[in-house]
Amino acid sequence: MRSLFLVLALMITTLLTAQRQDFIPGQLIVQLKEGVVVKHWLADQPALTDAHQIGRRGNRYLLRFDHNRYVATTLRDQLWRDPAVEIIQRDKVLAYRRRPNDPRYGQQWHHRNIGQLGGENDADFRSEAAWDLTTGGLTVNGDTIVVAVLDDGVDLDHEDLIGNLWINYEEIPDNGIDDDGNGYVDDYNGFDSDDDDGNPGAGQSDNHGTPVNGLIGATGNNGTGVAGMNWTVKLMNIRNGFLVSESEVLQAYAYALEMRQRYNETNGERGAYVVVTNASWGEDGGRPEDSPIWCGFYEELGAAGILNVGATANSNVDVDTAGDLPTNCPSDYLVGVTNVNTFDEKVRQAGFGATSIDLGAYGEDAFTTGNGNGYESFGGTSAAAPMVAGAIALLYSANCANFGELLAADPAAAALRVRRALLESTKPNASLAGITVTGGVLDARAALDNLLTGCDQCLTPTSFTVKPQTATATALMADFRTTASITTADLRYRPTGTSAWTTLSDVSAPLVISGLAACSSYDVQLLAGCGASLVETEVLTVATDGCCVIPEDFTVTAQQNEFFTVSWSEQLAGRFYRVRYREAGTENWLTRTSNADQLGLAGGIKSCTDYEFEFQTDCDTFVTDFGRRMTITSTGCGSCNEVDYCEPDLFDNSEEWIERVDLGGLLVRRSGPEGAGYVDAGATEGVTFVRGGVYPITIDAGFTNGVAEEEFRVYVDWDQNGIFRSNEIAFEAKNEDGTATGFITVPEDADTLLTRMRVMMQFRNVRGGPCPIVLGSGEVEDYCIMIQDAIGCAAPPVESLSWVFDEDDGILRLRWGGSAAVGGSYRVRYRPVNGDGTYTEVDVDSVGLNLPEFSTCEGFEAEVASLCGEGVGEYAAFSFPGNICTSLEDLLLADDDWSVFPNPAAGVTNLRWSSGIRAQRVELYDLLGSRLRTADANGTQSLRLRLDGLAAGVYVLRLVGQDGKFGTKRLVVR
Repeated sequence: MRSLFLVLALMITTLLTAQRQDFIPGQLIVQLKEGVVVKHWLADQPALTDAHQIGRRGNRYLLRFDHNRYVATTLRDQLWRDPAVEIIQRDKVLAYRRRPNDPRYGQQWHHRNIGQLGGENDADFRSEAAWDLTTGGLTVNGDTIVVAVLDDGVDLDHEDLIGNLWINYEEIPDNGIDDDGNGYVDDYNGFDSDDDDGNPGAGQSDNHGTPVNGLIGATGNNGTGVAGMNWTVKLMNIRNGFLVSESEVLQAYAYALEMRQRYNETNGERGAYVVVTNASWGEDGGRPEDSPIWCGFYEELGAAGILNVGATANSNVDVDTAGDLPTNCPSDYLVGVTNVNTFDEKVRQAGFGATSIDLGAYGEDAFTTGNGNGYESFGGTSAAAPMVAGAIALLYSANCANFGELLAADPAAAALRVRRALLESTKPNASLAGITVTGGVLDARAALDNLLTGCDQCLTPTSFTVKPQTATATALMADFRTTASITTADLRYRPTGTSAWTTLSDVSAPLVISGLAACSSYDVQLLAGCGASLVETEVLTVATDGCCVIPEDFTVTAQQNEFFTVSWSEQLAGRFYRVRYREAGTENWLTRTSNADQLGLAGGIKSCTDYEFEFQTDCDTFVTDFGRRMTITSTGCGSCNEVDYCEPDLFDNSEEWIERVDLGGLLVRRSGPEGAGYVDAGATEGVTFVRGGVYPITIDAGFTNGVAEEEFRVYVDWDQNGIFRSNEIAFEAKNEDGTATGFITVPEDADTLLTRMRVMMQFRNVRGGPCPIVLGSGEVEDYCIMIQDAIGCAAPPVESLSWVFDEDDGILRLRWGGSAAVGGSYRVRYRPVNGDGTYTEVDVDSVGLNLPEFSTCEGFEAEVASLCGEGVGEYAAFSFPGNICTSLEDLLLADDDWSVFPNPAAGVTNLRWSSGIRAQRVELYDLLGSRLRTADANGTQSLRLRLDGLAAGVYVLRLVGQDGKFGTKRLVVR
């Protein structure tokens, strides 16, 4: 069908999306400050029922509470303000990264690719070249290299793994006693954080960890089965299961960390020399800000000398934008990995990210060990990650003298040296260029060559830091590590901007540099010697304390009940601190003073109002100006973003999803399938629904394979208590054509301000209420909608008035948005411009009117008003120009006169027209006739049109000539 869409006025809708989070009810994770005794702290927390330590060291705990009595986010925010709390977060459900593969050939092409699977020759890790240098096992210092595999367990009796499985020989198995005193009972074969016992063996349905183990360290050169990246290595298995909580993940990492810490503390007599952990699992869409303890753990692991490998998502998404854990964690001790196939191309269903994903690894259809003493093909990013973990372990066995010294002197710096060798030596790969950090694939031999470069050179001191000494304003504290070959170390410093150095000879760490000027900047450098060889560190520029400045971490947080909390770090020079605030847009400030590091501001605070804040530091000899202005909105804007609503379980929306929601023409959102079948779409700015108002609603379903029977349900939390009750079902419908229409009436007593609306669609029947915990096909979308009292008998917003003429049907369609008046009924009146001035009046209970017999050759004027209890309100006017006649052939451009390419398109498309066309402009419409974009085409024969921000779907392009001729073409956006 050929249609012409012309639009005079548009309403622009802001679409906000948010990523689903799957939190475990009744659980929080806390890191208490050093010195806090948990049992004493817990006694003062009536909301908490239990605190279980995560790991056997450190002050991290899993907290439990009654989620039927306490809202998780409210309790979290209350505890965050407790001075004993360092960090607190919610506990999330995670998932592993396996993608099923069918077995094909029993050849390990990832080690030596000669086209076994029809792929590219030499698209492999150059493993054989690496094995010419080392096959793993021991460091140059004689430490037994251990890889911690955090997975769903391992076949403890597998013929090709049993010789390489790590065993805790200090423990006597199955005697119920913690023989080695490490806090874990019977951890002879490893640890099971899922069951909190010492049995990491794979269960009947656990078929992920055994293949991962084989890729890292199946015994090589033993005449049996396959070979891992390391022929000899120790595989420490820590079974954490899958679909586990975040706290269990932390417990698994804690076991690996604590065993390495014991090794470091006892000089190898106890514990295990863990050099790398592997995580072939994670959280799609996860954000570091929601998991600060998890992300912070990698720094602790790195400090002990442990690198960590994380697999990215098994979907073709930019994880820098979409989110991903653990790969988004900003740690130098974490390596993010994506998947590459035998054709030397990134697997389509594998994540990428120019910031978060460091490199690719060959993992698709990799042949490895399987449960039951078997062998199988294994793939996905779950296979790519252990390839990198295995290569890291292999690098630790490099025969390099000064690397051995670095391993002993500074395990953290040694770990970073290995990471640098790994990433500096990747093979360039076109499919990874620009979408990963290195743009390349793991090359095991090149990484070894990189690490082995300069093994007899003098190493620069590592972990060199200089900080202000907190007790005084006239000193700096320097720290560093040196290898055994360094015989001398001197430190020199100078005021920044000067040339003369002051040298302190033959120093050791830590070192206090005293006698300096307060609040002054200094350059500091280390000079070291290995006999006649001299090396020097970079120059660090650091300022002494004592400056009278506004703290960098000055923060303001809006709390419930019209209350603000203000916090900052105390400055050495500061005596008093002042905060002033005012309602935004007003002139007079209110000022509060404190000699501590926090303030509470209450009294006179209006709800849901913007306030401006500024800070001042008062010192002995100087007072700063007020500065660092920030604007914060007080609470009380409504429950939608301030109450913890339940979330539905996972939905499968691959075949059916909510494609469009239109409530009164005011809230209009188009979308496709979204992650996990749930999205919090947020608020539509500037849109209000009024008490007593009646609004038409249309919900369209989208389908992959034909239309199916769907049921629709809409809940609105009218009383804003955070719970969707059965009497808050605002709309229900069931049909077979994928579109539901009806009306939503706002109760007269509905609470005002922002509340949450939940739109649900499921195949055949909506099951499980507003917070279903069952899997299903369909989708759920949440919105924030603003409820207010009616404003008189207001007309629809002028910017929402529009018309669309359908040439084929000969119908002129008038459209407008719902008004801020009670009712939902409207009076439309229209008349010809050249007529006798008489209006035709029509009353409608919708936000649209069709005029199928209207002449398109004459103009008209139309007005729309709300119908209220007191009568007819004010009219809003718009007009139709009348320059389109039913006979359009003479005005239409031929299809051959212009072209659109590519089509379908993503990101950008091009238009080109013949020299005989004098183009004026190009217009882009959606299928409702709303004009989305206009581009000037004067004086050109082609135009490049950007498609940024457009959802996938069908659109209409209209080319308009200077002579009034025009043409339309369909454009498919991918």
